[in-house]
Amino acid sequence: MIKDISIVIAGRAGDGVLFTGNILAKLLKRHGWDIVTTRDFPSNIRGESTNYTVRASLEKIYGRADQVDILLAFDCDAILMNMPKLARRGIVFCDGEGLEKVQAAQLRGRTFHKFPLKRLARETFGKEIYKNMLALGALSYVLDLDLRVTEEIITDAFLERKGREIVQKNVQALALGFEKAREMITERECHPLAKRQDRDRLVLSGDEAIALGALAGGCRFFAAYPICPASEIWQWLVKYIHEFDGLVVQTEDELAALNMALGASYAGARAMTSTSGPGASLMMEAFSLSGMAEIPVVVVHVQRLGPSTGIPTKSEQGDLTQWIYGSHGDFPRIILSPGTIEECFEFTAEAFNLAEKYQCAVIILTEQDMGQNLRTARKFDLARIRIDRGKLLNQEALLGIQNFKRYEDTRDGISPRAIPSLKNGIHMVEGNEHDERGYRDENPGTRVRMMEKRMRKLKAASKDSLPPKLWGDKNALCGIIGCGSTLGPILEAEKRLEAAGVKTKFLQLTTLWPFPAKEVSRFINSCRNIFIVENNYSGQLSSLVKSQVSPCLNLQGVRKYSTLPFQPQEIASQIKKGL
Repeated sequence: MIKDISIVIAGRAGDGVLFTGNILAKLLKRHGWDIVTTRDFPSNIRGESTNYTVRASLEKIYGRADQVDILLAFDCDAILMNMPKLARRGIVFCDGEGLEKVQAAQLRGRTFHKFPLKRLARETFGKEIYKNMLALGALSYVLDLDLRVTEEIITDAFLERKGREIVQKNVQALALGFEKAREMITERECHPLAKRQDRDRLVLSGDEAIALGALAGGCRFFAAYPICPASEIWQWLVKYIHEFDGLVVQTEDELAALNMALGASYAGARAMTSTSGPGASLMMEAFSLSGMAEIPVVVVHVQRLGPSTGIPTKSEQGDLTQWIYGSHGDFPRIILSPGTIEECFEFTAEAFNLAEKYQCAVIILTEQDMGQNLRTARKFDLARIRIDRGKLLNQEALLGIQNFKRYEDTRDGISPRAIPSLKNGIHMVEGNEHDERGYRDENPGTRVRMMEKRMRKLKAASKDSLPPKLWGDKNALCGIIGCGSTLGPILEAEKRLEAAGVKTKFLQLTTLWPFPAKEVSRFINSCRNIFIVENNYSGQLSSLVKSQVSPCLNLQGVRKYSTLPFQPQEIASQIKKGL
């Protein structure tokens, strides 16, 4: 029985690769399989090679597989570029164009189903674009996928936006591809997939889960400038936030976005913004303002490959130190790193509590791999969401205060907060250093007191942060440290290492700042070898660990900085070499 399958849809930008992959992912999920998708898209609109991987498993999965089992190829380049990834007994659906250029050794052991996708689409529907549904129909025959379910998914996706005629053509192309495959492919060449009930599960991207978590956590104001791969967050929120008396604003740039979010938060709303790449650099001035003015705000940063414009559609973990050490001056900030869809939702909802409790910016630091790709997740438990507004005073509490000090020097560093217009709550808020009332004060003693007051919040926040998670064999002497979307490939690498006789344990860092030094130190001291897995060149997570834990011996970096996220075997092989 097939328990794990990886399917690549490949062609050129504009061929409908993304749409086909999303339909297939939802179809396999509806058949009861766990799914993970991986986009490998160019940073242009049309013409360049692109592919989309849908992995499905009967077990819980978090990332892409080591190899491809089935290839739906829409052109010659798609075959040539993806054949090296194809398993020795893999299957290819294609026109046949380009096969003469494939090396003979790569043809052996593979099955090729060749039929005229492009010509059939042109002759039947007048447009080549329908070749993707023809191919999906053929694949549905080979894997025994339910066409009725696919029709429902297509209708949901297209009816409102494209109209019934487009829905019908896609459904007809799907059925035609199914029938053509039945005529050409024998039952012996079919591989029916098991079907299970699909209960209490969702299929969504990390960006969508973050948006939903924000809404559940009380976010009612969102401002952002469109930037890939973070734009799906505001695209989702703009559809639904108005139903909860919320507002989404598209700003002229990222500095304006964060400033508007700070203004909304100052006025009493739970506010958020999102960005990526150079957009984060533009936010740094307002980021410092949030620190000096102690205004709570949530910032989502979906990391992409840099520097500069880099490759906007690819994943990287290269912006960690930017948010820990970025902007000017010292001030508290909290940085969270979700590694699953569930954590994207839960961490975002909790981020608003942390922001208001500690009156600082909270950064949700994720990656394109997590942000834009689809994954299955258990149904979110909304009953677990709590709202904690910290020391926000209401009118009744303020009536008992005669001398309100917005920046009162307290033991925990957290001062009382009031929103504008409330009686007895008047105070000054600005970007200059100030006294307890908020008025500008350049006295050296005042500066020292205010700086120490603000930074005390980090000590308090350390006790309230999301703790690291321990995976694997707790008695193993080989340890792995990672964060974010490296979670999936690390967990699967552990299985491969265990099969090779190497026991490991994995510490997933969920809070990156304040850094969980005690937990990390304890983990390191329990290991003989430590490997830190991260998607960047310089080893930013390794440097962070070394700066916070002393002594810090035997750390080895497992790094990748190409355009693709880790595969499990890449991690396993590097760890075996390092032992």
